[in-house]
Amino acid sequence: MSFYQIASLLAFLVGIMSIFAGGKAMQGWNPGYNVLSWLPIYNFVMGILTLIPAALLWFNHRFAAITSLITFGVHALVLLLLFIAFRDQVAMQSIAAMIFRLVVWSVILVLLFQIRTATSGT
Repeated sequence: MSFYQIASLLAFLVGIMSIFAGGKAMQGWNPGYNVLSWLPIYNFVMGILTLIPAALLWFNHRFAAITSLITFGVHALVLLLLFIAFRDQVAMQSIAAMIFRLVVWSVILVLLFQIRTATSGT
């Protein structure tokens, strides 16, 4: 299995987890803590959109890196928004889930950087 396929599987897993968690919350599941009304929708939509870079990574497509970087950036911006605008309203579980996504996407980006560095000869 290549590093691209490992990165793809990581992206796919985090995407499926987001679809599942967002979908359950949108259907009325109460996790036992305060959930911002728009956050499950964000999780669900980003979970679906995450399948795009997952597929591109699997096939080592030329847009795999940029879609991965964009996905990381969107998650980072939303986490920043949660810290700044919703600090008193957002549950720590939601913050932890966003940090988990960022860590996974950081690993994916590091894998891509390592691959590019190894193949470029520098």
